[in-house]
Order: sequence, then structure tokens, then C-alpha cells
Amino acid sequence: MSKQKDYLIQRGNSWYARMGIPEDVRHKLGHKREYIQSLRTPDRNIALIQSKPLIAEWKNAIHIARGHASVIQKTALMMRHEADVDPKVNPDTGMSDTAYAAEEIADGLDGIEQAEFYDHYTGRKGTPFNHFASEFIKAAYTNAKTAGDALRSINLFTAYCPTLESVTARAVMMWIDAETRSQSSVSKTKTFLSKYWKYLQQRDYVDHDLKPFTDIELPKTLKPRQPREAYTDDEIALISDQLQLKQDDGLTAITMLAMYTGARISELAGLRVDSVVTNDGITCLKIDDAKTKAGNRAVPIHPKIQDLVQTLITDSTDGYLVTGVKSKGGKDRRADVLGKRYGRLVRNDCKLPKSKVFHCFRNTVATKLESTGVPENIAADIVGHDKATMTYGLYSGGTSTQQKFDAVKSIEYKK
Repeated sequence: MSKQKDYLIQRGNSWYARMGIPEDVRHKLGHKREYIQSLRTPDRNIALIQSKPLIAEWKNAIHIARGHASVIQKTALMMRHEADVDPKVNPDTGMSDTAYAAEEIADGLDGIEQAEFYDHYTGRKGTPFNHFASEFIKAAYTNAKTAGDALRSINLFTAYCPTLESVTARAVMMWIDAETRSQSSVSKTKTFLSKYWKYLQQRDYVDHDLKPFTDIELPKTLKPRQPREAYTDDEIALISDQLQLKQDDGLTAITMLAMYTGARISELAGLRVDSVVTNDGITCLKIDDAKTKAGNRAVPIHPKIQDLVQTLITDSTDGYLVTGVKSKGGKDRRADVLGKRYGRLVRNDCKLPKSKVFHCFRNTVATKLESTGVPENIAADIVGHDKATMTYGLYSGGTSTQQKFDAVKSIEYKK
């Protein structure tokens, strides 16, 4: 039995065309399970002929619902790219050669197809750049932190280039020229965008010949990343006072932990009750899911927060050391929630500048350790930095827990 016969059914004396709608696109096609239409003929051979344009139309609707570009859309986008690359006007025609060719193509199309061609060629209408972001991230990433970074990169670029059809090498270059972030941040965003674009090409969502991200090199003139400032003792005192007034136990806990460990907010947000361990008779916070290999470490608990940590263990209702954070997701989502609460504290209550963020606690602790003469390799083991020298990085067995504890105890804040 041929495949075409599957699209015909007989009801009474009439033949009908019928095609099932795949489950993944039903929500885009009126939530129908199938297409069905009477062909109004008792003759099967006539019905077979009459069904062909219907079947073609239905297949095209499913194709478009899945986000695949039509031939007209592909052609228009290719012409748009060529016009962007070579906009030079031909004096014989009064327009670029590409624009002239586009006019020729449009003249050969009917009204609806012509409108579709011009919509995509001119960029008047198109698919949002981030339309397939969720689908891409689900397929490409399992790590929540990386997935979040990828989504932010795609959404950031969407604000600059709102549609897939508006993306050209020139548009990407203009986005890079307008960037004010550090070169490493822009490079990271561009890497996510390149991977997203490749995913779109593999699924025929965009033209295979367009490579707007991979053909662009970052200029060397982007400003380098500026280091975060450390908090002053007066700023620490102000933050502590405002925390007492705010009476937010979770925010107070994670801030105090940062003040005496220098750990990242994502590391602290992910700590569980069983992350409190004893090494060589010293109570430590075990961080084992850090951003880097050097970040996996055990940080001795400062005497001034030992009682706090014990209280956090006793009061935990969800297994996390900083309990009661309402979020759907893992440690990175918890970190986002706590980070926003901290941001409101320092901006609205403390009136500190935008440069003062949670990450500044890492610089603050590193500065405190340096000021008291703690060797750089010991400080690196506490805050989770890579070792500065080959001797420390490759051949050292690491500092002892006692050495780290002695260093941590040197962290003091003046009131």
C-alpha cells in the first residue's frame, strides 16, 4: 500500500483526505489531532488527485509550525545577506545587483508569496531571535549555570537584533562595537550565540550559508575587565547595621558567610547541612561544586560565625544551610534570588554605588588576608583561586587545614 493511500478514508459514498497532526505541533495548529476534509466524490481515483494539494498544504503547515524556513524565506534571507555584504549601486539600474535580482524574483511570485518574500528580505517581519532558545538550551546543556548564561546571552542579543532575519555579519559587528563590557564577557556571549546559530542551521531554521558569528573576530580594543572593589570597614559596618534592621535571616546568613569565607554566592547558596565537615579536628565548609577545579575546597569556619553555622544546621527545613529560599531550581536559581535581595539591600538601604556587589566580598577577604601577611598560596586555597606560580599550582600538596584556619582567623572588621 502506498503512502498516499493512507491519506484517504471513505465515509458513506464520499472520500475524505485525512492526515494526523504530530503531537509536538498541535498547540500551534489549533490543538487538533488531525486534518480532515471531504473531497465530495465517490470516485477514489478523483479523490486521490484532489487530495494532493491539500496534503501538500497540510505538510507545509506542519513544516512551518516546527519552525523550518520555507524556500521563499531562505531565498529572501540569502538575498538580504548578499545585499548587506555588497550594497554598491549599479549605475545602469540605479540599485545594487542584489536588489535588482530580488526584484526579479519577487515579480515571479504571486501576491501572498511576494508579500512573504518582501517581509523577510526587508526584515519587516520575522521570527524573534530567541524564539528557539528554550529548545536549544534543553538540547545543549545539562548544567543549570551554563544554561542560564546561554539564555542571558541570547536574550541580550535579542534586545539588539530582535529577529533571526535581521542577523547579519554587519549587525553582529555593530553589536560588538556598541558593547561596553569586558572582552572576556563579550567573547563568552559570542561563543553562546555561535553555538545557538549552529543549532538553528542544523535544524534548517536559518540558512546554512549564513555565518554571522563565526566570521567575526573580536577587536583587541575592547576594554579589559575591571577588578571588583573591596568593601571598606565602614561599608561593612553599614551593611551589618542594615541587616539587623531588615531582619532577613537568609540574607543575613549568606552575607555573614561571605564576609568570613570570600566564597561566591552560588557556592554559598548551594551549601547543604552535610557540607559542614570536620577536617583535622577543624570545622569547615566543604565546597565541591565550584565553577573551577581550584574552587573545590574546604574553608575553615571563622570563630565569629561558628555559632551562626550551628544555628543554620539546626533550623534548616530543606537540607540547605541557608534555608527557606523560595525558588524553583538548584543552587544557581537560589543564588539569583539571594543576590537580588542583597542588591536591594546595598542599593536601597545602604545607598552604596552600583560597583559594590556581592562578589566584592571575595576581594574584601583576599585584601584582608594580604594585609595580615597571609602567603598568596594559602589565600588562594581559601578563596578558591588558581595558584599564581607553577611550583604552588603543580607540585604543592596544598596547605594544611590548620594553616588555612590560622589565616581565616586573621580576618577582622573594625566597627
